[in-house]
Amino acid sequence: MIACEGGLAGAALVAAVEAREALSAAPTASALDVTLADFSVLAPIAMLVALGVAAVHLYFEPDGPRAPAELLAAIREEPVLTRSRTAAVVPLGVVFGFVATVVLAHVARALLARGDPRAVGLELAGIGACLVFAGALVVLALVSPVRRGLAAGADRSPRLIDPVTTGGVALALVVLAFAYGVVSGDSGGDGPTPLAIFGVLRRPELDLRPVFDAATFAACGYLFPIALGRGRRVVRPVAVAVLAIAGSIGWTAHEASALNRAPMVIRAIEQAPLGRIALRLARRATDRDHDGASPFFGGGDCDDHDPRRNPLAYDIPGNGIDEDCSGADTPVPPPQAPPQLPPTAKVPHDLNLVLVTVDTLRLDVGFAGYDKPTTPNLDKLAERSVVFDRMYSMASYTGKSVGPLLIGKYPSETDRDGGHFNKYSPKNVFVTERLHDAHIRTFGGASHWYFSPWSGLSQGMDEWDMSAKPSDGQGESDTSITSAQLSDAALRMLKKPENTSGRFFMWLHYFDPHAEYMAHDGAPDFLGSARGGAAGYRALYDGEVWFTDKHLGRVLDYIASQPWGEHTAIIVTSDHGEAFGEHNMSWHGMELWECLVRVPFIVYLPGATPHHVEVKRSHVDLVPTLLDVMGVEQPEAGELSGQSMIRDVVEQGPYPERDVYIDMPVGPYTLMRKAIIVGPTPGTKLIYAGGKNFQLYDLAADPEEKNDLSGDEARLGPMKEAFEAQRARTKEIEVKPDEP
Repeated sequence: MIACEGGLAGAALVAAVEAREALSAAPTASALDVTLADFSVLAPIAMLVALGVAAVHLYFEPDGPRAPAELLAAIREEPVLTRSRTAAVVPLGVVFGFVATVVLAHVARALLARGDPRAVGLELAGIGACLVFAGALVVLALVSPVRRGLAAGADRSPRLIDPVTTGGVALALVVLAFAYGVVSGDSGGDGPTPLAIFGVLRRPELDLRPVFDAATFAACGYLFPIALGRGRRVVRPVAVAVLAIAGSIGWTAHEASALNRAPMVIRAIEQAPLGRIALRLARRATDRDHDGASPFFGGGDCDDHDPRRNPLAYDIPGNGIDEDCSGADTPVPPPQAPPQLPPTAKVPHDLNLVLVTVDTLRLDVGFAGYDKPTTPNLDKLAERSVVFDRMYSMASYTGKSVGPLLIGKYPSETDRDGGHFNKYSPKNVFVTERLHDAHIRTFGGASHWYFSPWSGLSQGMDEWDMSAKPSDGQGESDTSITSAQLSDAALRMLKKPENTSGRFFMWLHYFDPHAEYMAHDGAPDFLGSARGGAAGYRALYDGEVWFTDKHLGRVLDYIASQPWGEHTAIIVTSDHGEAFGEHNMSWHGMELWECLVRVPFIVYLPGATPHHVEVKRSHVDLVPTLLDVMGVEQPEAGELSGQSMIRDVVEQGPYPERDVYIDMPVGPYTLMRKAIIVGPTPGTKLIYAGGKNFQLYDLAADPEEKNDLSGDEARLGPMKEAFEAQRARTKEIEVKPDEP
């Protein structure tokens, strides 16, 4: 009981600390409300952790809790033989545990490069068990000689057979080795020694606060019984503990329903380090129909007895049922105006086409107004091209954006599996398949393991080159440098007569601007007078962009030097952006803020007059545009979700406005997020997070999306109608995410 009370005290402390930062996500929420709500979801976890600590404590000390000093004194009072044996076992166990951790970390990184997390988990479990067994044998074999060595020196230094001393020295050495690994290794885990693997702990997106928060629960659960549960007057502390436990359970039950009416508080908790994990567990525990949504804790499930009705469900328009728990059935959408017909006469015949996508490339590029020289080669290309100033990706995560980009449908409309790195089914028709069927040679390459054929992203390719992929697979966040190798592969392919003797389409995907960020020789000084960790990471990112641009420039120069270069169109864009402190984020893939979904977009079309397209456009329009550039007939109506931008390219305005729809389905490690941007550019943006959870921003008055207008029903209502109409037109395919 008293241990649980200690855990609750730890939960209160953690909730108060988390609330301070979480409020930045919902500045209109009350600090007290966020703290109390965070406590309500942390309390059950804190009590479970404290109970676990108490059980271990009771197992080892059935006669009652002893303070740490008393435990150490008892160890030192053991008989000499026992003490000497313990003095040998403890440091051996500490050192072996550390060595096993280093080995397992390296093995895990090598296995994860293969890209099958579920299989890797099973392999690691088996390898870990083998390490424990081997380690136990090694420790047993070494105990006797180490004990004899310690005993031999005990006459001169009695502390050699003191387990507290030997264990403390071993622990200190391990901590020093660990610290050296963190400092000497880079954020990808590479460095001069195997210990450098711990350098990954320096990654800015790696949040270890939940671990420290849970350790706080454990520490409080351990110390409270020692501080309050000793002596003759133990009844009073137990009574207080019972009241505290009953009160916390009652408060959690109260908040389970109350949070359904507090979207701002929920939004804040979803940004709390441990709070968001506890919130997810609370929702899972109260999800009776196992549809992935709960009717409690702001989960938004309006019918917890019907798995077909939940905030992530597709709402069938006009059937009278509110499947997605938005509060009303989605109406049947009004008929769409027919798409504009492109003036194909102005597009040169028999063009080739090179498509370049650069991973995680923000809109911060020279031709878009960035004041640092990160993209000199792309800037030169932009001078003779059409630049789209407000292009949007369809998601902020590669697995949800690249496939749809090449299919020509919104992510929710694609046939895919439920993995974090989505595998796209052959049922999808990629633009490469359409071009291949039109007798156009298709080839390309990438360096990240996700672009291997198993993902489906290379469907329709006559040649797909993955030679730039490092031996470790170039993981999600690593220190590989591959732009030079990918450009080398591109040049080899372009020099093959079978590829360029006729019409061709080439796609290249560069990865280096993705974290981890590496320094490059010869790069300009992008840091300047700026200081601080965020500025340093931003400077490294700029260096990665510069390095990618440098090697992409080699490919562009080669194309320009060839006879067929005069009739080769070039399109350059990105799969998504990146956050550097915006909305307290330093990563992508979870939200749809402007910095994450606005991307560069250049179209070089031989004969087209260079100009800028200022109105908003979407990546969903890329495939029909590619088909028009290549003179390939558009598929039947309904096969593609976008419409061609060729008129934007060949004419210099005025340009019609279009709504932009952003669609990121739920995944094992990512949340479902959808958005629509309506009205004259830059427009008004509605972000949808399921159920009745909406955010609303006026991008003209609030480009940084800091002032949420969703409380203004007069402005929210029409935006919800536009969103519902767009979603009704979207042919969503429901895909359950794999278990994380």
